[in-house]
Amino acid sequence: MSLTVSRPKINDAFRVSLQALDIPERLLLGPGPSNSNPDVVAAMNRQPIGHLDPAYLYLMDEVQSMMRYVWQTENPMTLPISGTGSAAMEATLANAVEPGDVVLVGINGYFGNRLVDMAGRYRADVRSISKPWGEVFNLAELRAALEAHRPAILALVHAETSTGARQPLEGVGDLCREFDCLLLIDTVTSMGGVPIFLDEWKVDMAYSCSQKGLSCPPGSSPFTMSERALQKLDKRQTKVANWYLDISL
Repeated sequence: MSLTVSRPKINDAFRVSLQALDIPERLLLGPGPSNSNPDVVAAMNRQPIGHLDPAYLYLMDEVQSMMRYVWQTENPMTLPISGTGSAAMEATLANAVEPGDVVLVGINGYFGNRLVDMAGRYRADVRSISKPWGEVFNLAELRAALEAHRPAILALVHAETSTGARQPLEGVGDLCREFDCLLLIDTVTSMGGVPIFLDEWKVDMAYSCSQKGLSCPPGSSPFTMSERALQKLDKRQTKVANWYLDISL
C-alpha cells in the first residue's frame, strides 16, 4: 500500500491577496524602529543555516566581537538574545536578581518604570529615585541614594526612549564599586547612536535592541555581563526564574 501526500493548494483568493500586498516605503525617524540597512535586508533573503553548523559558530563569534566593539567592552559574556529589547532587559534582571535583593532604579521616563515592574516580578526589594521626565541624575543624588538604600544593583536608563534624555555615566561605576553594588544600564536607544564605553564606565550589565541605532529588524538584542555580574550569577542560592533567558545554561 502506498501513501501519497499531496502538496496543499494555496487558495486562489489568498494568492491574489499576497500578490496585492503592498508594504509602504517609510522613512523612520521616531524613537521606535529605524530603517534597516540594505545590506541587512539582503542578508535576510539568504537561506538560514543550522545552529550546529561550523559557519554558524563563526558568524556568532563575529557578531559577539562586533557587539563588544560597539559597546567598547571586553566582556566574554556578550551575545544577542533571541527577542526584542524587552527580552534582553528581562534577561538582565532574571539573571542578576535573587528574591530579596535590593534593586535601586532611577526613574526619569517610561522605561525606568518598566525596570521597576520587571525587577518586582523577580521578587526584588525594589526601591526607586525619580526625576522629572527629561532630566537626569547627578553624582551627588546617586551617592545619596546608594547611601540610603545600599542596593545590590543600581539600574539606570542611559538614553530614555520616551524623552531622549541621556544619563551621564562618568563616575557612576566608581560609586557602585564603592558601595559594592552592580551597575545595570539600558542602552536600547543609545547603542549605535552615541559613544558608549562600558568598561571605562565600569558598567556590569547592559542590554540593547537591534532595530534602532543598529538599523536592523527587531528580534535580536545585545546583552552583556561583566565578570562581577557573572560572579553574582554563580553564587545564586536559587535557580534563575526564567528558563529561556537563563545565561548559566
